[in-house]
Amino acid sequence: MNIGKLLLILGATIATASFAAKYEAEAGTLTNDAKKVSDGGASGGAYVDMQSGNLSINNVNAEKTGKYSLKVRYKVGDYKENLLKVNGASAGTLAFEASNNWTDLSTVVTLNAGNNTILIEKYWGWVSVDYIEVNPYVSEPFKISSNLVTPNATESAQKLYTFLVNNFGKKTISGVMTGDMGSYSMGADFKTHDDVKEIYSKGGKYPALVGVDFLFASGPNANSSWNQEYTNKALSLARNLWKQGGIPNFTWHWKDPLDKQDAFYIKGATDGTYTDFDFATAFKSGTTEWNTESAAYKGIIADVDHIADYFLDLQKDGIAGIFRPLHEAGGKWFWWSINSGKQFAALYRLVFDRMVKVKGVKNMIWVYNPISPAVYDWDPGADYYDVIAIDIYNSANDHSSCSSDFDKFKSASKSSKIIALTENGPIPDINNMVKEEAMWSWWMPWYSTWGSTFSSQTSNAMWKSNLNDERVITLEDMPGWASYTPVVNSSSSTPATTSSSSESIASSSSSESAITSSSSNETQHLAKTFNLNVSSEITGIFDMNGHYMGSESALTKLPQGRYIIRSRAAGKTTNSLYLKK
Repeated sequence: MNIGKLLLILGATIATASFAAKYEAEAGTLTNDAKKVSDGGASGGAYVDMQSGNLSINNVNAEKTGKYSLKVRYKVGDYKENLLKVNGASAGTLAFEASNNWTDLSTVVTLNAGNNTILIEKYWGWVSVDYIEVNPYVSEPFKISSNLVTPNATESAQKLYTFLVNNFGKKTISGVMTGDMGSYSMGADFKTHDDVKEIYSKGGKYPALVGVDFLFASGPNANSSWNQEYTNKALSLARNLWKQGGIPNFTWHWKDPLDKQDAFYIKGATDGTYTDFDFATAFKSGTTEWNTESAAYKGIIADVDHIADYFLDLQKDGIAGIFRPLHEAGGKWFWWSINSGKQFAALYRLVFDRMVKVKGVKNMIWVYNPISPAVYDWDPGADYYDVIAIDIYNSANDHSSCSSDFDKFKSASKSSKIIALTENGPIPDINNMVKEEAMWSWWMPWYSTWGSTFSSQTSNAMWKSNLNDERVITLEDMPGWASYTPVVNSSSSTPATTSSSSESIASSSSSESAITSSSSNETQHLAKTFNLNVSSEITGIFDMNGHYMGSESALTKLPQGRYIIRSRAAGKTTNSLYLKK
């Protein structure tokens, strides 16, 4: 066996085995009314009752910078959520399921080499914490299907999906949501929209993905001239975006299907008009079987068919897009989330089945968007969505990667789905995403029109540094849908592409091949073997089609085969062939 390969495997194994540490909660720093409670049944003879206070664990030591598994030993009478921060930066939300006995919550954090501070900060509060434990993190390779969940998807949808798959893990797609359509003209260049222009003015480039909303396409006032104009402008923008090589992204703030109220929010979620529509009345009593004669069912179907017709018009013209129906599942503010997870899942499946199998919509990439990775029982089933996603609004200028949520979704989906950040305030910094292995497929800050300020939550300097980074895909980097030709390698279920734009590694079946950077004409040739030395840092592992498989910790999980190891030493990046036996 090659010595370099042996050292590589041994290095990963030793790193996994040599680091594990427990930190007692009562030894941490307690603020506000968090208090120490003596208890012979707790580790160390005591625990911390957080109440409405905070718990900070200092001097959490890590051997090297990277990802680590974090276990929190806790108990709580009812479900609670609290915030997790590492070295002052947001690291996601901790969802504590109800348990009267000591139990474990696991997540993933990124630590710096040396000492770190882990803070559990009050959001809901009122959790008892015994200790935290830090262990090595082993990254599982992604196993994403080359096939869409939509049977017989259109050629355009196949192109779009392949583009998402090929770039996932290597690059992130820049996006923005649109709001006010007042100053946008029918048929105009999408770049003239105020929300799109705002991003260009800050970063000097245009986003590759632009979101539009069917906000006014349904409901009691859908047929008014103003509402119809808004929807038609949104669709016009999507058409022009696709023509210029961009990605249309569709959201639907679905108003009362019975058309009683011009609202999608439920009572208590808004100070304005709300709906009391209960979609459970569309089921046969005590089941999730649809009562097709009910008024609620008929209203749902009428609205779904109406939106499907818009997609079919786009489909006729060869346009594809991303569709995120019933978004923020589990959040108690929209009517589609007021009931159980099982009932929501049935509603999501109804929307998909009606659009795809009855109406014939074949041009959409489907997104399932729960409010948190903890909402497992709301999942409609892996056969109903291509992408799993979350909406995260950090504080202004907090450009964390939100890797904790990324890793939870990766685990929940068994590494089988593309993962996206479908709404956000400040953008996640590309350097943080790479460092913490949380490369969202795309991000999409909410609009800045209608009095919002979301784009300003990211400084102009941060916009420029990210939009000009080769790892962030802007409109200028898109290959053009007419020339983009997806190819499926016969030896792999993962698609490749013949287009070099926005593809960081070219596929190869030989023992020595070339890797071409998308930002220059420089070509780096593969070394025939990978030799690990003490100064080398593995920055990524890719299959022979160039698809990201994970970091160094994923080596022991890889099946037999040939891979490309990307490493960095002395400021130089090297791509090497690695044979896993």
